[in-house]
Amino acid sequence: MKRSGAERFLDADRYASYLKTIQGRLRTDLGWINLQSFLPAPAAGLRALDVGGGTGSLALRLAEIGFDVVLLDSSEPMLDVARREADAGRTHGSISFRLGDAAHLSDLFDPSSFHLVVCHNLLEFMEDPPAVLRGVADLLEKDLKSVVSLLVRNRWGEVLRAAVTEQDTNEAKAVLGGETVLDSLYGEPVRVFDPAVARSMVEQAGLEPLALRGVRVASDYRECPVATEEAYSRLIELELLLGALPQFAALARYSQIIARPRFG
Repeated sequence: MKRSGAERFLDADRYASYLKTIQGRLRTDLGWINLQSFLPAPAAGLRALDVGGGTGSLALRLAEIGFDVVLLDSSEPMLDVARREADAGRTHGSISFRLGDAAHLSDLFDPSSFHLVVCHNLLEFMEDPPAVLRGVADLLEKDLKSVVSLLVRNRWGEVLRAAVTEQDTNEAKAVLGGETVLDSLYGEPVRVFDPAVARSMVEQAGLEPLALRGVRVASDYRECPVATEEAYSRLIELELLLGALPQFAALARYSQIIARPRFG
């Protein structure tokens, strides 16, 4: 990795603008919907950590349903955008903002501090993803309410994107064995994950996988004219259907793993 997360994401407004595109909305909304059925209820009084949460798209939703949320990010500009969004909205829980590096979670928080940890689109940018995931696992309360949600870029989805969308056979073959792909938003290399390897990494961190979902199965490989919210809802419905089926989830642009602490 050439640059730290903080350096890479100094242009927070560009990232915030991406999250308003159809692809950005799908990534956020699908990850959120997949997670919701595993969240403890009621959420009031429970603590959540959004690791590398950027501009707060998920942290704010968690606070809205009653979680007390800490949003951790290594980029002050990202946190500034998140603060503005929080000030403009209403929440039933609370949200606080913490500048810090996910590589040093044990220095930032006490063990067993949270019932939920969200780690979406972060490990792609970390030097040692397994170590970060072990740190995430240590922060979870050791009870049946606790959940972690991991979202990472899927190697096989990147192969398909290169072969079908970009029609670049050389890139497709390179991604098959390479560790990184070029991120289109920032033009920097980002890590890709075989879903089976990601699952193994989750298990080795002391977590028990509960579900594997594909995020953006079809929308990255076809024209997606979405002129209305009704059309967007239909696309969400299709994506959720495909993403829950292993044979399609394996080809999604992103892999989401929901897990809990392992007992015994």
